[in-house]
Amino acid sequence: MPPGGLLNMHRVHREDAALTIPGPACITCREKCRKCDRTKPVCQRCITKGLECKGYPDKFRFTGLATRGKWKNRAIPTVSRDHAVRTQPGPGTDQQHLSASPSCEDRSIEPLPIHDRLFSQSEGRAVQLDDLLLLERTELLLAHYDQVICPHQIALPAGADNPYQVYILPLAYEQIGLLYAVLGLTACHMGIEKQDAYLRETLAVEYRVRAIRCLGETLRNGISGELDENERDGIFVIIQILLLQDIFESGISTHGVHITGALSICNQLRLSDTLSRENERTIFFLGNLAWQVLSSHFQFLLFLTHMHPIRLDIIRSLADPQRLCFSPELRAAVSTLSDLKFERVNGCPREIFLIIGNVMEHAKAHATGKMETAEYERLLNACRYELYSWSLKPDRYPNDDPRWPAVAETFRHACILHTSRLLDMTQSAEAPIIQNSVTAILDSLAEIPADCRLIELVVMPIFMAGADALSPYARHYVLLRFDHIKSHGGVTSEMSVSLLKSVWDARGRQAKHDSSNIPWVWFTRHSGSERQHDYLII
Repeated sequence: MPPGGLLNMHRVHREDAALTIPGPACITCREKCRKCDRTKPVCQRCITKGLECKGYPDKFRFTGLATRGKWKNRAIPTVSRDHAVRTQPGPGTDQQHLSASPSCEDRSIEPLPIHDRLFSQSEGRAVQLDDLLLLERTELLLAHYDQVICPHQIALPAGADNPYQVYILPLAYEQIGLLYAVLGLTACHMGIEKQDAYLRETLAVEYRVRAIRCLGETLRNGISGELDENERDGIFVIIQILLLQDIFESGISTHGVHITGALSICNQLRLSDTLSRENERTIFFLGNLAWQVLSSHFQFLLFLTHMHPIRLDIIRSLADPQRLCFSPELRAAVSTLSDLKFERVNGCPREIFLIIGNVMEHAKAHATGKMETAEYERLLNACRYELYSWSLKPDRYPNDDPRWPAVAETFRHACILHTSRLLDMTQSAEAPIIQNSVTAILDSLAEIPADCRLIELVVMPIFMAGADALSPYARHYVLLRFDHIKSHGGVTSEMSVSLLKSVWDARGRQAKHDSSNIPWVWFTRHSGSERQHDYLII
C-alpha cells in the first residue's frame, strides 16, 4: 500500500477503567474462547486463572486532518496492530489469498465473538465494528475500494476530491452495516476481476447478508423516528452499495424492499421541505439513489403497458407511487440543491432527470387507472416535446471535457426513445421516430473515445439504442461499447448484453414481412411465471 494510503496506522491506548461502553474481550480470553470480564488494564479472569493477560485490541479512531493529496481537509482513519489478534495471515500471505484459491480454514468469514447479552444494540455493534476493523482482510478490501472502485464511480477533473472517498469511507468506520456493505461490494469486484469464486460467491455474499441485517435494524429504528443524520445518510448509501453489488453480480436487484424503507424515511422526515445546500452529503446520496431508482424501474412501466390490469400485483408497489420512485417534490429538491457532482456520477443532466421523472409519474398514473388515456398521451407528448427542445447550456458542463455534450445527448435521446415506447409499445422498431433516436445515440457515442472514462456513464443509453438497433453493424457497435466499459471498470455487462441478444435473436426469427415490435421487457420475466425481475441497466 502506498505511503499516505487509507490505512496508515498507529496505536491508540484505551486504559480508562471507567469506560461506559464495554470493549472487546482481552486477547488471552479470545484465544481460549471464553468469557472475559473486560476489566482494565488487565482482565481479572486471567489473573484468577494464573494466566498472563495480553491486553485488549486497540480502537480505530480518526486523528487529524490531511493537508495535501486526496485526503486533504478530512480525517485519516488510524489504528494500531501491535496487539491485534491475527486471525488472518500476514500482508504478503493475505494478498496471495485474495488472488488465489483460499485454504480450507479461510473459506468462511471468521465468526464474530459472542458478546455479553447485557450489551445494548449500539454497544454490541461498536464491539463488532472494532473486531472487523482489526482484520487484515478488512484492510486489504478497504484499500481496494479506495484505490480501485471509488475512482470509477464518478468522472472527476484532475485534482478534485472524490466524494465516495470523502463521504463513504469515514461513515464506514463508524457504522458496521455500511462497512459490511463496502466489504461485500469490494469482495465481489475483486472476485470478478480475479475470477475467484470464493471471493465472489462466499465472502461477498456473507458480507452482504450481514449488511442487509444491519440495514433492516436501522430502518426499523428510522421508522420509529430514532435516526441521527449519520444513520440516515448511512441508510441511503448502504442501499446504493447493495444495488451496485447487484449490478456487479447479475444486474438484477433484490433490494426493492429496502428502497421502499428509505423512501418512507424521506417522507417521514419531510426531506423535500427540510433539505438545504448545507446538507451536501445527504443531497449527494439522495441524488444518486433517486437516479438509480428511476432508471432501474424503466422496464416496470413498459411491462405494465403490455399486461392486463389484473396482473398489477406482479410488480411490487406500482399502486403506490412512493414505493416506485421518489416523489416529484423530492426529485425537484434534489435537482435544485445538487451541484455538478450529480452529472459526474450519473451522466444524466438534472433537467432531463426531472422530465423523465414526470414521464414516469404520468405512466404510473395511467397504468394504475388514475389517468385517462387521452390525458396521458397529451402529457407524454408534451414531455417528449420538452426533450426534443432541450439543449445543454455551457454552464452545465461538469468540467471542460468536450465530450460532455455527447453524454448529455445520449441521455436525451434515450429518454425520447423510452417516452415513445411508453406511448406505443407495439410500434415497429423500423419507425422513423424510433430509428432517429437510435441513430442520434450511436452518433453521440462515436464522439466518446474508448479510452475516455465518460463511456462508463452511458450504459443505459447504449442499452436503449441496442434494443432497437436493426443493422448488424449497429449491433456490433453496441457490443463494442460495452467492451470499452468493461475495460475501464473491470465489470461486465453480461445481463444487458444477454437481454439484447435475446431481442435480436427473436427479431431474426420473425417472418420476412413481420415488422411488429419485440419489446426487450418480454425477456425480463421470471422463467415459468409472469414475475418481473428488477433489472438495473445503469
